[in-house]
Amino acid sequence: MSTGYELVYFSVHGRAEPIRLLFALAGQPFVNRTVTRDEWMKQKPQMPLGQVPVLIERDERGERVIPQSMAIFRHLARRFGLYGSTDDERLSVDVALESAVDAGAGVGPLIFGPGRGDAAAFAKHFAEVWPTHARRLDTLLAGNQAASGFFVGAGVSCADVAVFQVLHAHLALSPAALDGIGALRAFYDRMAALPQWQPYLVARGPHEGAGARPAG
Repeated sequence: MSTGYELVYFSVHGRAEPIRLLFALAGQPFVNRTVTRDEWMKQKPQMPLGQVPVLIERDERGERVIPQSMAIFRHLARRFGLYGSTDDERLSVDVALESAVDAGAGVGPLIFGPGRGDAAAFAKHFAEVWPTHARRLDTLLAGNQAASGFFVGAGVSCADVAVFQVLHAHLALSPAALDGIGALRAFYDRMAALPQWQPYLVARGPHEGAGARPAG
């Protein structure tokens, strides 16, 4: 039973990017349907919860529309075998995923919200907020008993994908974001070099955060 996937979101990285990365890592084709703000306002009433991203999943049984970015992400990770292989590993994946969500929460306002280009908000985030989350991620990475260089077990999981995108967003805002955190920097470089998603990483273009840094 083959399954077709269509991901609907705006033409930015945002909440959909970890999902796109998951597709690329799994080598799973999908339709990446981007919508403009005007198009979205027309489509919004027909969508579950009235928000994006949504995943449209089609197979022989029909079509279903799945909302909520992390629900989509976890659903696909289970489908693609990227959610750990034991209950203990799946628990560790969840801990790392929630830590990535926490670490990424402050980035959106700096890129899309009132903090865009705000030097004071930028400085506060990187001086007070980000270091705490970076230390937590570094601790989780160091705690993987497999010592594989990944967050859970001996290979790549969806937790690595989520953390990678958070690091990518921070590095787009500040190239010095991982200075002094060698293990996280090595992890980021290792993930960026994975052959499975090289075509996608090359094609996707720069993170929108690269244009949101305060001047000076």
